[in-house]
Amino acid sequence: MDRALTRKNKDRLDRVIGQNIRAEREMRKMSRDELAETLDLTVSHMGLIERGERGATAVTLEKLAHVFSVQIDSLFAEPERQKLSLNEGDDINAESNRRKISTLVTRLNEQETDFVIHVIKGIINHHPTRSVNSMGASE
Repeated sequence: MDRALTRKNKDRLDRVIGQNIRAEREMRKMSRDELAETLDLTVSHMGLIERGERGATAVTLEKLAHVFSVQIDSLFAEPERQKLSLNEGDDINAESNRRKISTLVTRLNEQETDFVIHVIKGIINHHPTRSVNSMGASE
């Protein structure tokens, strides 16, 4: 593989990782300062990583996965590959989606959690083949 292509791939991967880090941080309503302090990095270094201008070390990626409670490989995923799959026949995607939903819900306060439950029940009740009652949940 030529050097230009290798560099291009590294730059693309650094951007993807940076975007994923920023998205995870923002989802948790963390400031860049808070994350940098947690990782023992400077805020400017954290900004470089999030913008994809500098690659994160393996140690930093491991710390990030721990801080975000995610699998380290999720930080490498292309944005279009992170979208939730609704294919119930795919057990791997279904389990991954359950983990993603669980992770998202744990970040919510009580009022937000109640709202999400209400929305999910509404979706399930209006799904043509399922209802909340048939799944054993109560209204």
